[in-house]
Amino acid sequence: MSDIEKQITEDELKKCDGQEGRPGWVAFRGKVYDVSSSQRWPGGTHMKRHQGGRDLTSEFAAAPHDEKVFQRFPIVGTLVAAEQRMSNPLVEAYLDLHPHPVSVHFPIALTLASAAFLVLHLVTGIESLVDAAYYALLAGAVITPITILTGAVSWWLNHGHKLTSTFKGKAGLSVALVVTGVTTIVLWSLNRNALLERETIGWIYFALVIFMSGLVLSLGKLGGTLVFPPRKPSRQR
Repeated sequence: MSDIEKQITEDELKKCDGQEGRPGWVAFRGKVYDVSSSQRWPGGTHMKRHQGGRDLTSEFAAAPHDEKVFQRFPIVGTLVAAEQRMSNPLVEAYLDLHPHPVSVHFPIALTLASAAFLVLHLVTGIESLVDAAYYALLAGAVITPITILTGAVSWWLNHGHKLTSTFKGKAGLSVALVVTGVTTIVLWSLNRNALLERETIGWIYFALVIFMSGLVLSLGKLGGTLVFPPRKPSRQR
């Protein structure tokens, strides 16, 4: 059996993390590579972010180089968990588009822009900024379900649909974002001039937009931990 035909389970991959003398293996698109000899993987860690013994397929979108970098390393075998997924060219074509990393930026940016417009209105008194804030928020709310859908597909395909604490957090925050977004938009539509006239309902609308800004930032932080895993604390000698 050739190396590429050798099947490697996720548990076997995890054990080869490049630490304490163990070999350093990483998986990408169903293939497992041995990076033990690379000077860029000291102690099983690359750039102090990416850990050995992991499937790096979902993290690769943020890499500054293309997948040809893996040609430098010997192939150890095929990751069993990824075998079925990798056999489908349509799935591969979808993943190559990176739909979730692309779409996720829009609701984050638009929500933060909405909050910024409202703050500027309070500082400058320019009435048109309130409308700008509403339309930015509305656009973000329209795109949010698409972002959630692409995120769910990415979770299913790239992460083996394992409901870890990170994904539970993302799911909970996503639900809160949708509910708060719909509530805020309806509230603004029914009370268009409330913030301009400094009414209580207008301040509630303002507070909800600020709260949504916190939600999207938290979602971005959780997403960042998937692409750039937290660094392990250095051991004291």
